[in-house]
Amino acid sequence: MQAQTSKTVDEFAIQSVIEDQISAFKSKDYDRAFSHAAPDIRQIFKTSDLFVGMVKNGYEPLYNPDSYAFSRSLEQGGSVYQEVIVTDKNGKQWQAVYTLEQQENGSWKITGVKMEPTLGAAT
Repeated sequence: MQAQTSKTVDEFAIQSVIEDQISAFKSKDYDRAFSHAAPDIRQIFKTSDLFVGMVKNGYEPLYNPDSYAFSRSLEQGGSVYQEVIVTDKNGKQWQAVYTLEQQENGSWKITGVKMEPTLGAAT
């Protein structure tokens, strides 16, 4: 019972980070969106403007989704992989797999996202 409770708390915390980043993109609070990136990502992009530019150009469905839903998650090798099914403004569905790692202070940060079209699915 104890392991299930901590797993539920971790899933909630992980999903909350992703939800807050998407919400920050939608409200154009780019500093808040950038704050969810892991230190290595922040080191690469240096500023929230550079980070958001990369997201707009390479991950538009995550920057401005019509809707999204959490799916499977997997913990492996110290990282958590959270699948998110995203529907873009044109009704096309995408599978995004976020990778997150827990930081020394206990917070979860996004270390990467892999996104591909969901084959044969549209709303």
